[in-house]
Amino acid sequence: MARHTRAVHLPLDTTDLSARAIASQLVALIAAGQVGDGDWLPSTRAFAHELGASRTMVAAAYDELVAAGFLEGVPGAGTRTTAGATAAARAGLSSRAPRLDENVVPAPPTPAHQTDSVVDLRPGSPDTGLIDMRAWTRAWRTAASSQPTTLSPWQGADDAFTAAMSHHLRISRGIDTDTVFDVPGSTAAFQTLAAVSGLNRCYLESPCYPAAAEEFTRAGLHPIFVPVDHDGLCVDELGDEAGIVYTTPAHQYPLGHRLSVNRRAKLVAWAKRTGSIVIEDDYDGEFRYGVAPLPAIRSIPGAGEHVAYVGTASKILAPSLGAAWLVPPLPLRDAVQTYLRDHRIAVSAITRGALTELITAGELQRHLARAGREYRCRRDILITELEARCPHLEVLGVQAGLHVAILLPRDRRDRDVAERLKADGLLVAPLSDFPQRADSVINGLAVGFAQIDRSTAKRFADSVAAALN
Repeated sequence: MARHTRAVHLPLDTTDLSARAIASQLVALIAAGQVGDGDWLPSTRAFAHELGASRTMVAAAYDELVAAGFLEGVPGAGTRTTAGATAAARAGLSSRAPRLDENVVPAPPTPAHQTDSVVDLRPGSPDTGLIDMRAWTRAWRTAASSQPTTLSPWQGADDAFTAAMSHHLRISRGIDTDTVFDVPGSTAAFQTLAAVSGLNRCYLESPCYPAAAEEFTRAGLHPIFVPVDHDGLCVDELGDEAGIVYTTPAHQYPLGHRLSVNRRAKLVAWAKRTGSIVIEDDYDGEFRYGVAPLPAIRSIPGAGEHVAYVGTASKILAPSLGAAWLVPPLPLRDAVQTYLRDHRIAVSAITRGALTELITAGELQRHLARAGREYRCRRDILITELEARCPHLEVLGVQAGLHVAILLPRDRRDRDVAERLKADGLLVAPLSDFPQRADSVINGLAVGFAQIDRSTAKRFADSVAAALN
């Protein structure tokens, strides 16, 4: 493939080089127009020599920008900027969220093992055995020691929780806000936003999170399924009619793709043009493996008018907390506050207090660092066993989250394979069971690895291989 090159000068500051610094400076050059869409970059070897840096460092910077969607590698040709990279950079997107507090060395993880004869590998649950029970107990003891009030949880603001969660979102997801509402689960956030949006249609990823589809349908919204590919939601497939767009951009549920930076910029621009609302369900955006986390869509400059951010404790801590948080679009702030109060929707005061203590004491960040390292090891174990026994299968979503999607051959129905695995004592989720367009049903399995160990991973890979033979 022939290159069509133009001279591209890359004046980088070399005083404090790192992969992070190189990636950030390249995005700045793209935004400034010094590197345009489709321009070829120097090879990693040549660029490393020019900068006086290691080739590994430059390659890591390129990989980060490829994963974010600013660059693309062309086999046999090299690396170039993608179509839309300039617009994304000028919209304020970057290749990662702000750096987390890295001063604490995570404690060695303690593996959690399932002892039941049936092992549930369906996505949805973290390993609560990774929680530091001393910190956990201390947080709940602190919350319980506060003087009870005469107010119900939905009456009045919890300033301490709002301040703590705002801080967490700022350092971990790049969101700068002083408005955070607590809700008892993400579906309560979907319900609230559907009720106050004034919109009558909902654009859903195909396939998508079943509980979200159910909630929007229950609210009377007309569902419209939009395809996804390896760059996430196909924004160009959205119509011209205003509606709610429900998306899981950090780790598409259930396929695991992440929304590229240029599509994030396009989505915000589309929402502004059509008067739509984007609901960003960041259900497990804290866990990344080998790539830097992209900033939340809500953090894009100007996105606050049209993007609602929803996070949850279900994946990062435990589903039993029944706690989630909602950052609404700025024009809907008062309407959301009124709806939550009128419908008595809130998290219990003691749960809010415990979460506040975990955040302010630094325990949540320590837990995320510790759990992230352990989940990465478990993901590696699952992938290694699958590659050894089923090397022909395509596995999606390996860079993030707590589950992967395994695509199956067309002549092996995922429900049949799931039934075979169930007979072997392994529960998985067929991808064809997820809400999606009838004309493009995905055939595969969604498999959680949060609680897996090597023996279970080997057992699973053996069962899949047997079911496909």
